Amino acid sequence: MFQKQRKNRLVHEPYLVEWLGVTYPPGTWRTNVYLGDKLLAEGLTAVTPRELSLLSKFAANADAVCLLPTETHLVEAMVRHEPGVLEDLFKYRELLPFTRGYEQAATKTIRLKLVTPLELGWMEGFYRRHGIEVIQYRPPWILEYLHTYPRREWRGKLSALTH
Repeated sequence: MFQKQRKNRLVHEPYLVEWLGVTYPPGTWRTNVYLGDKLLAEGLTAVTPRELSLLSKFAANADAVCLLPTETHLVEAMVRHEPGVLEDLFKYRELLPFTRGYEQAATKTIRLKLVTPLELGWMEGFYRRHGIEVIQYRPPWILEYLHTYPRREWRGKLSALTH
């Protein structure tokens, strides 16, 4: 009758920040970067600065942008399976030149990175063919938050144990 309340915890942000902290030097990365604000400002001329600020929250939002001397890395973290990650990274790459403060970053080599604790299987090859570097980062604390499904060869053994 009553459903047990599931304990919710935000894991996406700590997961991403931990990976950025061990991968890049301090001060070279920013998280939750709104992209394409120049396009938004050009397209909407009859709005107040306050309205523009509110509208920018609906613009594209990269999980992280890493500025290195010769490269710019656009990072998307995927803790749970999310459709559209491939398209999001392409969209971020296209919007980077239209973002205030990142015009210079857009002239460097841009690398697209997907950080995930998941095993993507055939999808990993698909991402790589499209120029996205897949990084599997699996700190011990993340395992309890992953959706795990029994492997095919375990299903028969599991059903025998539960019946």
